[in-house]
Amino acid sequence: MTATFINSFILFFVAIDTIGNVPFFLSLTEDIKTKERNQIAIKSTIIAFFILIVFAYGGRYLLEAIGVSLDSLKIAGGIILMVLAIDILFEKRKKRREKRVEEALDVKSFDEIVVFPIAIPFIAGPSALTTIILLIGNYKNFPEFQIPVILALITALVVGLVLMIGASHIVKFVPKQILHATSRVMAFILAALATQFIVDGIKASFNI
Repeated sequence: MTATFINSFILFFVAIDTIGNVPFFLSLTEDIKTKERNQIAIKSTIIAFFILIVFAYGGRYLLEAIGVSLDSLKIAGGIILMVLAIDILFEKRKKRREKRVEEALDVKSFDEIVVFPIAIPFIAGPSALTTIILLIGNYKNFPEFQIPVILALITALVVGLVLMIGASHIVKFVPKQILHATSRVMAFILAALATQFIVDGIKASFNI
């Protein structure tokens, strides 16, 4: 179960782009007081958690209803996560998020940015939703292994929350180069895990 927790945590950590969210969160909340900024971070994290949990268990039944197997989902999910890893490695995701921040700042309402774009899609984005469905679905016959998956999600969200709350201090003392390097190392690990999802899905689909 320890291995399940570690693998799941890495997947969530990168899929949510925990480190990459820090500068964008600061950009969206730069004009407000620290207390209000912290409240936004907490509310966004809680909302994202419930969205991910609902999608984890409800999304699987939706897929089953339309005839999509878990093996097909593994292949598709693996491809999505692979694209995500490539985006992070080449900073394409960063550019898209910068555009979202600019759009949000144009119509800035602190009550609204809690849900969009912070909770969705910065935290509970397509990659994070895909990851939770894959992981929970992977252990649908072994409910005990779903516990470390949920714990890994909570841990990744808590780490992200701590980073958002301490964002103003982090950017002062930690060089951006280190943040970018860390994100890219995690993205490389994500690429390897995504490849494993694809390989497992293909093997199961063709009984290899």
